[in-house]
Formats: sequence, structure tokens, C-alpha cells
Amino acid sequence: MSGDDGIDAGRLGRLLLLIGFVTAVSLLTSARVLPSDLFSVAVVAIGSIALVTAIIGFLIAAGATYDEQVSASNR
Repeated sequence: MSGDDGIDAGRLGRLLLLIGFVTAVSLLTSARVLPSDLFSVAVVAIGSIALVTAIIGFLIAAGATYDEQVSASNR
């Protein structure tokens, strides 16, 4: 992890990059395969999953940072 007291920006950046890449590939694949009516539903579903994944990833990163700060203050 990083040496500062904040959330590890590198880990969070890699997570967001991965979520963005998977979302883009899913949307591009859906655009080619699905008809327009189903594509609209797929955009909402894929976007919702990406948003929830990003929120969970942020909460995990914040929890890990909190655990590190608590363990560092107990030393």
C-alpha cells in the first residue's frame, strides 16, 4: 500500500480501470449482438452492475485503509 494516510490511489485506479474496461467490452458486445430494444435494457443492467462494483471496491479500499490506520495506531 502507499506510504501516506489516505486511500491507496493506485489500487483504486486499477480497480476503476478494470471496471471501465469490462463495462466497455460488455457494452460493445451487447451493441453488436442484441436488438435495440434489448440493448437499452442491457445498458441499464451493465451500468448498474458497474456502479455497484465500483461502490463495493471503494468501500473495501476504505476499510483496508481504516484497518491499517487502526493497526498502526496500536503499535
